[in-house]
Amino acid sequence: MNLKNENYIAFTGDTGDFELLQNDYKLSESALRFPNVNSILIPKKAQYNLRKYVSKAMLKAVDPNIDTAVEKCLVFLSNLASTYYTDSKWKPLNSVLLHEQSRNTDNTFIYTKIIEVLTAGTSKGAFIEVDGSYQAGVQSKKFRLTEIYLKAGLVEHFINDTGIIRTRNKMYYKQWCEAMQNPICSNLIAMYPKIDLPTSEELLIIGKQLVKDGRCTKKGKILTMRNKHVNEYWIDADNRSFVEDNIKLFEFLTSRGFMIPSAGDMYSGGRVVDSFTLMPAWIREQITVDGKKLVECDYSALHPNIAIKLYNGSLTYLTHVLVAEKTGIDLKKVKVGHLSFFNMKWDDMRKSPLFDFYFKNEADMLTRIYHDKNEHGHKITSQKMFGVEVSVMSDVITDLSAKGISVLYVYDALLCEGKDNALVVETMNRIILEYGVKTNVKVDALTLQTDANLVEMIPETLAVELPKYALDEIVSLYEILPLLSFDVEDILKIISDIDNSNIEMAELVNYFNKQNTQQKYNDYDGVQITALTILKLKNLTEP
Repeated sequence: MNLKNENYIAFTGDTGDFELLQNDYKLSESALRFPNVNSILIPKKAQYNLRKYVSKAMLKAVDPNIDTAVEKCLVFLSNLASTYYTDSKWKPLNSVLLHEQSRNTDNTFIYTKIIEVLTAGTSKGAFIEVDGSYQAGVQSKKFRLTEIYLKAGLVEHFINDTGIIRTRNKMYYKQWCEAMQNPICSNLIAMYPKIDLPTSEELLIIGKQLVKDGRCTKKGKILTMRNKHVNEYWIDADNRSFVEDNIKLFEFLTSRGFMIPSAGDMYSGGRVVDSFTLMPAWIREQITVDGKKLVECDYSALHPNIAIKLYNGSLTYLTHVLVAEKTGIDLKKVKVGHLSFFNMKWDDMRKSPLFDFYFKNEADMLTRIYHDKNEHGHKITSQKMFGVEVSVMSDVITDLSAKGISVLYVYDALLCEGKDNALVVETMNRIILEYGVKTNVKVDALTLQTDANLVEMIPETLAVELPKYALDEIVSLYEILPLLSFDVEDILKIISDIDNSNIEMAELVNYFNKQNTQQKYNDYDGVQITALTILKLKNLTEP
């Protein structure tokens, strides 16, 4: 694998949350991969310079055995390998992790000596820099490779010291056990053996075609061929995602084995990262199982709808399309804006083009968000939303795993085999309603979750025409019943009563007519059917 890297690569994860996740020290262990526990990536020339030019006295302060001391320094440097692929070259490293990586059998703190060696460096310069803004108990100390070693690129190193290998094995098994106890992580591990990856050569051909097609990332960046040019070649380089860089990132994430999936801490809501969540979306689309590409099941505008639930808003089944049409803002800008809007500081939220929409339609909700951010810090909103998202996805995956279905997890979306698509969509729609979050899965390009479906779910000022269904058309009750303004409890009761979530429209009409008749009797204990319900149902059916 050629990992020469003269220009840094920006992560292209669809949610833009990698920088937040990287600040989570539990995820700093993500360099551990299975099964190559003794394989690490280090800056080129780092090993040679450590052995030849660093003071032997300083190395012996790390370990009496020079070879072991050098490898402990290399393990420290390997923690920073991921920064070759991020916009920010600074990375926080938690002292607990650093101690666990380097300690002796007598539990002596060695990592501080390693930092001294790497910051002192050689006559040619230091290996690393240390950020002086560290605050004990607030933020882990940040480190970055110096320009000399950033420009050098990465090379694979196989650890020889048995003590270091033994330590890494312990960390590996610890992380493995934690993964197996997490429903999202354990499901991912079950999915990995089925996956077939494209080659780098295949991706280059696909990437060139996507560039011709005008493909953009979900964050709005233009997919571009670098063709050996430096970033300065483009005036808008920050608004571009380079095919060749994406492929190098793909190689970093997969060529030595997949990362052990890791769940974050409270600040990321327990979000899970692995080789596939961090992979560029257009590359992830090329993954196959038995020669067939996976199908993506993605919630529509999940975070805005979670925010509405958390902060007692009034809108339901909100979509990016609806916001774009009601504001006149380009749909792509709405989608990108929603990635960060609720995560922002209050003053930045006010500057967002989305603010007027929410101020007009959800003023009380914005007030509650303001007070929450003011009292607990601006990140509290995203932490709460991540928490709900992870809980929902954990329940969905637990339900699917019990049925023998494995999926790839990408935050608020699941990738599944085509044969499992209908069941995955049904499960996601059912469980999101149990959380009281009013959204559903976008089932195809002409998604059922367009504003035409929202007339009875949003304020009158936003209402549009309802869709029409033929009487012999099979419909999902998880999609139809919310349009009739039933709450979660009633929806689940109706589905349980019918004993099927997918029925013909005619059957649903007959069911409601029957219920409307029976509720006239004193012993009726079913869901209340009002004249308005019947009228709404009539409006949904074709004449």
